[in-house]
Amino acid sequence: MAKSVRRKLRQMEQIRIRSAEERVQQILDERTERLAARKNAAAVPAQALPRALVCGAGRERFGLPIDVVAEVLPSQNCMPVPDGPPALIGLFGRGGRLVSVIDLALALGLEPSSSDDESHHLVLLRRDQPQVALRVERAYAVADILPLTGEEAAGFRNDAVIGYGKVQSGSADHDETLSLLDTERLLRPFLPTSSVPGV
Repeated sequence: MAKSVRRKLRQMEQIRIRSAEERVQQILDERTERLAARKNAAAVPAQALPRALVCGAGRERFGLPIDVVAEVLPSQNCMPVPDGPPALIGLFGRGGRLVSVIDLALALGLEPSSSDDESHHLVLLRRDQPQVALRVERAYAVADILPLTGEEAAGFRNDAVIGYGKVQSGSADHDETLSLLDTERLLRPFLPTSSVPGV
């Protein structure tokens, strides 16, 4: 009788050891899988969202790529340009150079929503010749933009609009679609066609 009890105790001990070894092996396997998954996730680089200056013009929102923006300035008086296109609202001096001011809403064929010049901003673009500032009704903020694809991004209404996106904020309050602009396409009608200086 004592031998059978001892045998049963040894069997139970072996089962407990085996199950403990199995649990350890299971934990190690799970850790290995998690580490492998983390390594694979790190190997795929997260795609950086484009950053843009969000501006308002003509009751709409637009995104200007942050790399083309030099500075945001408060509105200031401009000297009118005789016989210039309606969107070219004037010139002002900055650092000994003339800066052409183009109204963004008028350049896009939109009706300006506000005629109060004091509330406008000027977005000075990062370019040498000619220097250009876009007059916008408000420059809101720099934000990460989530580009829209598929049907949401179809049918651009203007050559300067190169896509649509949403501000990546995580807040439903800012879930507003904005048009992403190519400033060189926007400025093309206002720039001289000759690339030779003085011609």
